[in-house]
Amino acid sequence: MKNITVKYGVDSITKQVEDGFTFGDLQESDTFQAALGFGDRTKALVEGIEQDRTTVIPVGATVRLETAANTKA
Repeated sequence: MKNITVKYGVDSITKQVEDGFTFGDLQESDTFQAALGFGDRTKALVEGIEQDRTTVIPVGATVRLETAANTKA
């Protein structure tokens, strides 16, 4: 288990997740969506750099989610 912090807008949450938890898992997580109020189309950023959905989130990372308005489905 590892702790990560997720920010969306002015809200943030710190939570324990499994070691293999990816950025895609985060973006699809009902728990994080309910707590922070984001929708289906988001991009995950770490220190301003967009992360691939298949990448495992590092221990102690702070992830900022932003709405990805111009993404194709």
